[in-house]
Amino acid sequence: MKKNVLFAMATVIALPLSALSQGQITWGNFLGSPAAPTVRAPIYGVDPANPLLAQQGNNAAGVPAGNTTYGGALLSGTGFTVGLFVGAVGAPLDQADSAPFRTGTAAGFWITRTPMLLANFPHPGDPCRVQIRAWDNRSGTITSWAQVMAAGGSIAGGMGQTFDPGLMGGVDPLTGMSFTIPQTTGIRSFNLTVVPEPSLIALGALGLGALLLRRRK
Repeated sequence: MKKNVLFAMATVIALPLSALSQGQITWGNFLGSPAAPTVRAPIYGVDPANPLLAQQGNNAAGVPAGNTTYGGALLSGTGFTVGLFVGAVGAPLDQADSAPFRTGTAAGFWITRTPMLLANFPHPGDPCRVQIRAWDNRSGTITSWAQVMAAGGSIAGGMGQTFDPGLMGGVDPLTGMSFTIPQTTGIRSFNLTVVPEPSLIALGALGLGALLLRRRK
């Protein structure tokens, strides 16, 4: 008996760190059946009348229904990328997966996916936090959100609300416990905007601070 226990412990210790995680989450923005969706939250492009306008929230046709009105077109095709960003509660979010958008009557949506997340993401049974981001991938050359931000406002991108889907799903290899795979039921629609250059954001904050200081005087 002792030999079996020692062998099991040695096997776990010998596993690579990536094998000791593999949390799972099902992410998509159309969940449930076509006739009765539980989540319907399409993603929109830049509003041509106001390229700097960033919006979040479902419209009247969303599930759950909201009151946000979008001026941009639904994102369609492989020219746009949607990314799943995951992290522990209170920690920075990292890109865990990505997908292209569908086309035609399914524009604004992507095929629901359930990836295996590796060691730098929450393990099965751990609380997690999620955000969905999307961007113009410039014919596949822009593969990360960091590249969008580094482009200084020349690439359209957008992000949804951050939400907590619950415990990360999957089987914990250390305990053998199985956790139900959560879904991104907290996702809501959002749109792309022209991301301002970071230096311009800092300059705007500096100007606002100077204005407030002048009013106090």
